[in-house]
Amino acid sequence: MNTSIKTNQLEYSLNRDKFSEKYDIFCLETSDKYIKRGAYILDAAELCNDIKAIKFESGRKVYLMMYKNPSNKARLKQLLAKVEEGDRFSIVNMNVCDIKDDYLIQLLLNSMGSYDSEYLKFNNLTGHLYCFHSDWIKHGKEKHADVIWKVPCLEIKVSSSMSLELNVRTFTSELLRNRITFSKRKFEDYPKYVFSAKNTLRRRLKEDTETCFIQRQIDGVKTEITFLDLQSKEKFEHTKMGVLQNVIAAFNEKFAGICRLGFQSKEVKRRIDYSKSVQKENVKRIKEILEETGVHLVDKIGDDYSALFIKNIKLLLETKYEIAASTGKRVRKDTLNIVLIHNAEYYNGVNDSHDEVYDGVAVQHITFENFSDNSEFALATVVHEIIVKKDIEEGRITLFDWEELGFDREVSFGMETKIDEEKRYFFMKINPDGTFEIQEKELSLFETNEYSEMTEIFEQGRTELETVRGVIKFADENINVIKDSGLFTIPETAKIKELLEKGDNKLRGRERREELLTSLLDIKLYEENGAYYYFVGTIGEGMRQKIPRAAVIRKVEGYNGADLCFDRLLPLLNVLFVHNGQLTVIPFPFKYLREYVNR
Repeated sequence: MNTSIKTNQLEYSLNRDKFSEKYDIFCLETSDKYIKRGAYILDAAELCNDIKAIKFESGRKVYLMMYKNPSNKARLKQLLAKVEEGDRFSIVNMNVCDIKDDYLIQLLLNSMGSYDSEYLKFNNLTGHLYCFHSDWIKHGKEKHADVIWKVPCLEIKVSSSMSLELNVRTFTSELLRNRITFSKRKFEDYPKYVFSAKNTLRRRLKEDTETCFIQRQIDGVKTEITFLDLQSKEKFEHTKMGVLQNVIAAFNEKFAGICRLGFQSKEVKRRIDYSKSVQKENVKRIKEILEETGVHLVDKIGDDYSALFIKNIKLLLETKYEIAASTGKRVRKDTLNIVLIHNAEYYNGVNDSHDEVYDGVAVQHITFENFSDNSEFALATVVHEIIVKKDIEEGRITLFDWEELGFDREVSFGMETKIDEEKRYFFMKINPDGTFEIQEKELSLFETNEYSEMTEIFEQGRTELETVRGVIKFADENINVIKDSGLFTIPETAKIKELLEKGDNKLRGRERREELLTSLLDIKLYEENGAYYYFVGTIGEGMRQKIPRAAVIRKVEGYNGADLCFDRLLPLLNVLFVHNGQLTVIPFPFKYLREYVNR
């Protein structure tokens, strides 16, 4: 049975004739070098009821959408006359046929800033569409419980490649400004917003006296909005996918006959389903490695609390991996060492145990303050990390049976890193038997070709505004390049909402998962325009009802017309390497390279 997945690449219809019958589009262009992103004109235009949407073009232009009216241009002149520096703008009535699809669709989306929903709020601020659910709002604690501190929003943006981007943005109260570091841009330079009567955000006016908000996050905090939650209709609507479904449904209803939005489907070329049997095999392999090498727990703190901590780690190792670890005050060269220390804040740069160097010994630190000593996942991460370090010391992969891939010649993995502001390139060459060698590629008479290839690949990516994640070189000189694509996968949100509205939240059976969530599960690859696209999703078997993050799609291209061989390497993604039992999102040899560079 063929499997199809949905991506955030838009599938749409746009009737320009119907558009131009209903709306006028004007381009305002400044005689200055550029329009500042916080310029008042961007929001002053939206404060005029005649203007339904604005779209800021980075540079000197801004587009305005108005209901069709012969007097629109005169109204805009009146508006500009009231705005500071408004005399520097020219006004051009645009032909809809001359405007790109992404601009027109973004203007229609932005016009939903006036859309009224009980819980979901829409804001067209500075030419962007921000949506927030009323339950996302963060209030102060205790005596400040009625004070709004933060408003997390979801920005919905159409990219130039016609994909729909969902970006989390946070508007923070000026009451928290002392918790924000202002360096390049002062607080006074940010556009200020207040809550309107409809509990939506709008630009602050001179006469406003209430607390204002700016689009900034407090230091050291990252706002997270859950990608998908299947437990109930209410929890679903709090998520990115719930908001997206409501926006698309409202959009298609409001602009019926003018524009309709959906998402493209892609036919899967190859898939790998991660099953419990594979997981058991992974744990079995780790047990074998630990039994062969042994584990030694080192207490570098040396008090009653750390002794109890070590005792708990020892018990976890016995329970999960059936390994009896030894304990002591010093590391041992003949075993894997897990060393308990304080975190960096405790040492504050003085006699920091993190700085101690152990040559030729596999050592993994855990910190007393940060390690969750009752977490099976946290322990698994530590064990994986230390086995990787052992493999690097010995030059052999043990966490994966490399010979199963069937390569009869070497395969190399390359990455770029920046050390002391200098770009440097490292390769891991893996032999058919799983032994490997890691080397830095430097500019020399003997390695000019390989070094030049690496610099050209990464520089070309920067020129084309693409992020290159890694390079894979095969023995026949074919090179495959892994890049970010800007795409992610979309589940069947309309069907999910319909079922949840009926009170059906039992969406976890195998058939239901395949019907509703196949775009989010396991490892899948499709081919398009001579490139491979793949994603590593949530483990399907035993899946939980809450998925915190999207399944990001990465693109694989052949360098200089090279053949695509990446599909042979998909099993390298089917390995539990990273936090909380999730699959790795790029082939695991890049994990070895990062560890080698950072050690």
